[in-house]
Amino acid sequence: MNAVIKTKRLLLRYANEHDAAMLLNLVNQPNFIKYIGDKGIYTLSDAKNYIEQSFIASHKHQGFGPYIITLHSGEVVGIVGFYKRKALQLPDLGFALLTHYEKNGYIFEAAKALLQSRHTLGIKQVSAICAANNTASQCVLLKLGFNMIGKAVINDDKTAVNIYGY
Repeated sequence: MNAVIKTKRLLLRYANEHDAAMLLNLVNQPNFIKYIGDKGIYTLSDAKNYIEQSFIASHKHQGFGPYIITLHSGEVVGIVGFYKRKALQLPDLGFALLTHYEKNGYIFEAAKALLQSRHTLGIKQVSAICAANNTASQCVLLKLGFNMIGKAVINDDKTAVNIYGY
């Protein structure tokens, strides 16, 4: 489980099938569903497939994608990464944390490190999307240096999200 990026408290690493149980828990948390959406991941098999299709395939085909965030002890706390969505011109920064680890500054620390290394991934400009009612994530994005540039409907649920530029 080699770290791709190391910070003072965290390691960012590639996902593997052993992360399936954590991912299953993460994407089914009430706040994840409320602010990000229901990913349709309900079993360990679904989670393993999602890791293969979203995490591993993204890095293989685009050169970037989501990473697993762990403490230096190896304890998994969440995910952070760059995503390529059809509805957006630029890769966007996305993140999610297991509820137990919220309010420790982990997302800010992980996202800041990832943003600082974006040039090594061939990424010059970055966007971010955020649910209009997700004030915690909005605060993280603003603290990272993002600016809100507008709103857009990019999901099937037809709900407008805030779009940020960096």
